Amino acid sequence: MTPLGIALGMVFYLLQAVSGESGYAENGDFDDAEMDDYSFSCYSQLEVDGSQHLLTCAFDDPDVNSTNMEFEICGALLEVDCLSFNKLQGMYLIKTKKFLLIGDSKICVKLGRKSMTCKKMNIVKIVKPEAPFDIRVVYRKGANDFEVTFNTSHLQKKYVKELMHEVAYRQEKNENDWMHMNLSSTKLMLLQRKLQPNAMYEIKVRSIPNTNYFEGFWSEWSPSFHFRTPETNDPESSLSYGPVSLIIRRLWNNCARNQKK
Repeated sequence: MTPLGIALGMVFYLLQAVSGESGYAENGDFDDAEMDDYSFSCYSQLEVDGSQHLLTCAFDDPDVNSTNMEFEICGALLEVDCLSFNKLQGMYLIKTKKFLLIGDSKICVKLGRKSMTCKKMNIVKIVKPEAPFDIRVVYRKGANDFEVTFNTSHLQKKYVKELMHEVAYRQEKNENDWMHMNLSSTKLMLLQRKLQPNAMYEIKVRSIPNTNYFEGFWSEWSPSFHFRTPETNDPESSLSYGPVSLIIRRLWNNCARNQKK
């Protein structure tokens, strides 16, 4: 073989090697992407900004490599077939008026044109209410109780107006000893006799849809409110609690009546 032929052969071999390495790297990246776990979860919040609804999705594994990954929703939309999500700090969001709120949509994780994984979801079945707010506790001395009130933006909404609320409260020194109550209104009474005297308490509330049509998840907890119970060291106050005091009062009244006779 002539020196020119040898040189051309070496150039051809090097080109093949470089081409092979380049192709292998691209395929390897794609294979790595296919091996990752792209499972995800989503929740919806309706009427967050006027008539606009919000859909939020995120990967179940926060450490997954989401570079170049996109989310897309198709089906059960108004006027369009599909919508793409916006990415914000590891979350994927859509705020739109175009959710039909009837039927299933398909939400897919996409790398380029390839769908890595997809789920069928119904927007009205993955509702996460907005957190309650403005929680207040007022002591009513005459009634020997505490009136707890709070607010929720859902009272002014067209959809998801009916909620179940979970109120949790605890004595501050007992970090994990939470008491829980469920209610459908935004007001409840805590009896003074069921709380420790002269103690600091923490109370908070969260909400979940409470209808057959709208279903979903618990909201985030509201900001906590802290309150102190009054002291009850004097004998008269100590007798104002429980069934024993009721018996004593009845005996006292009977004695008073007998003396009058």
